[in-house]
Amino acid sequence: MDTPNATNHGQTRQALQILPTLPLNKKSLPTTSTSSPPESLTAFKSTEPPTPPITPLQRRHKRSSTSAGSVSLERVTLEDHTLDVAKLLLPEQGMTELSSSTSEEQSWVNIRPRIYAKQYRRQAPDLRGSEEFGRGVWSTVYRAVEVSTPHSAPLTPPISPSSASPVLDHEARILTYLHSLPKSSDYLVPFYGYDQPAHSIILAAIPLSFDTHVKAAAGIARANFSTRTMFDPVTGAKEWSSFATALISGLAFLHSNHCVHGDIKPANILLQPPYSESGLYVPLYCDFSSSLIITDPAPSEITALTPDYSSPELLTSLIDPTRATLPTFAADVYALAVTLLFAAIGESPYAGARMEVMKLSMAKEGRPLQFAKSGEQAARVRKGGIVERCLAEALAKDVPMRWDVARWEEEAARVLDV
Repeated sequence: MDTPNATNHGQTRQALQILPTLPLNKKSLPTTSTSSPPESLTAFKSTEPPTPPITPLQRRHKRSSTSAGSVSLERVTLEDHTLDVAKLLLPEQGMTELSSSTSEEQSWVNIRPRIYAKQYRRQAPDLRGSEEFGRGVWSTVYRAVEVSTPHSAPLTPPISPSSASPVLDHEARILTYLHSLPKSSDYLVPFYGYDQPAHSIILAAIPLSFDTHVKAAAGIARANFSTRTMFDPVTGAKEWSSFATALISGLAFLHSNHCVHGDIKPANILLQPPYSESGLYVPLYCDFSSSLIITDPAPSEITALTPDYSSPELLTSLIDPTRATLPTFAADVYALAVTLLFAAIGESPYAGARMEVMKLSMAKEGRPLQFAKSGEQAARVRKGGIVERCLAEALAKDVPMRWDVARWEEEAARVLDV
């Protein structure tokens, strides 16, 4: 990822101190000028703020788990979008088919973000008076409505460079590449383009997050306890199986196209309303700010992570000065498996931890399934049940023993009978 002052992997790094309530100090970045959010936008991403991650892996000057509270960098989600989505998703330039390792590397180098050249305006605050849809580590997400008249000048003055600008520039390139591929709309939140002067990524407005949906289902399950459903995932066996199948297939899509997501968690999955007779939500991946393309000749280290959903080897690399902190396919598999475990029990497998440092220690042990089996929702992950059979090998602590996504997709189809 194109972050400033990228670490030279051939040099020894200083060990990091894990402080869940503070940024991890991996790199020293120059102080940059900031500005307030543009007047033409309003934040909007989900009904709840995203799960707080360990904050950006860089030096910051104040305690905060959000990224754009002091800079005008945002994702913009469009409602009532009436244009031909397929045409908007096709890049205008810089896209070529990837056919070999050499051409893959060269193609990625040449990719430039799909430019969003239309005008958009912010929506009014919601009924609660909120002007934010949600916040991530590097950005605030705004709800907007597209205006059909193209604009020839930026909606706002160009924003002064900041530490987050390269992250969003890189994410826009990732999204441009992914949305040039067949079936991207089956697995990813639709991407309409990048407003480069404002450093704004334009996405479809999908207000319901996986995190919010699962927590609501868990609340209903607790309020309506029944011995008939106590062994099922809190979302119900049918819906959980549907989520697992779709999300594993989506991860297979990403990995088969050389993309590591880097920050899979419930808050980074949005739920498209059901349009089929099944009545089931369609989960879509979002937030590719920590992603990388494995053919990138100069990948940067991971920019942010969330301990509850991070693999033990990734967490260990943070405090090991001899190891680069790069997201991997194996770490993605682990993160999705913990996400699906969360969807089964309705809470983090480390919910029993009384302090953040204890939670981090539990996560580094690499035993989320065992912790879930010792919690209040143990019946939902019973031995031999669909949750255990679907997730156990994807949660293996040792990377060589962990299923890759292709094997996982095959075994999950057998377990879930799809």
